Amino acid sequence: MTTEWTVVAAAGQFTLDARNAGELTFTVSNPGLAPDTVVFDVAPGEGTQRSWFTVTEPQRVVPGQGSVSFLVRLAVPPGTPPRRYDMTGFAYSANTAPEESSRSSGRVTYEVQAVAPPKRTPWPWIAAAAALVLVVSAVVVFLVTRGDDPPPVPQVVTIEAETLVTGARVDSPAGSGATVVVQQNCCEVTWSQDAQLFFLGRAINDRVTVTVDLPTEATWQFSAVLTTAPDYANIVFLIDGRQVGDPFIGYTAKVQITDWVDVARVPLRAGPHQLTVVAIGKTQSTDRYFAGVDTIRFTEVPPDDKR
Repeated sequence: MTTEWTVVAAAGQFTLDARNAGELTFTVSNPGLAPDTVVFDVAPGEGTQRSWFTVTEPQRVVPGQGSVSFLVRLAVPPGTPPRRYDMTGFAYSANTAPEESSRSSGRVTYEVQAVAPPKRTPWPWIAAAAALVLVVSAVVVFLVTRGDDPPPVPQVVTIEAETLVTGARVDSPAGSGATVVVQQNCCEVTWSQDAQLFFLGRAINDRVTVTVDLPTEATWQFSAVLTTAPDYANIVFLIDGRQVGDPFIGYTAKVQITDWVDVARVPLRAGPHQLTVVAIGKTQSTDRYFAGVDTIRFTEVPPDDKR
């Protein structure tokens, strides 16, 4: 019997960095009762090449009524004409021909930007440039050693996630009836301020979106304290509709609270931003795709921090 795979992308587009590189998670689900081995691959769109994409562990066993997530990395080669491109992810059973059991995701786009070639310094100016470096270095040493005020302390924005439930938006493309509520301490765990944001997803791609406000334009380290449990889903975070960080595995044999999880560093402007939790799959047999967020934090990254 052919497995009727379903393939869902965590977002409708890749987020590319200054080098036109990015990554996105795709979730493949097995709606049948029997386990099957799935192969995941990428179908590049017009004007693109398969070699631009890398799939982490492209072949895996998927339990009955379970799902797995595949991380796809995209690296657009230099010189590619700047414009919008697209691709799709597809999955098929390892023991059948691709055309017999293949199922595809929706179309996923990405915007390639022009990359300016590095400027070469004309040789007559090398000596002048070296002299300028020496002058700048001397100024820096003077400023550092003269005992002025210490550098400003990075800003930190910490939010109790349950305070964002009012005004949260729940989207359920499959019409599963997903909801979000404030959950008080239970199950032998104690959350910060005795409550958490509890997302009761019921299907893959169910999601909840909240609004967070940042005081200044900067690169921010986004972190969160999360909950894991037997009926919790694998999730990804989106900020302003774009995936940030890797998938988070929500399953544990009993309810637990994580330490701070560093999700990603993200350059963001000052003002409101949309933070979304998306259920992308599960590692256990259950019809629930729940998620719990206790606390979120945005820490300003100093400009000289290159990590």
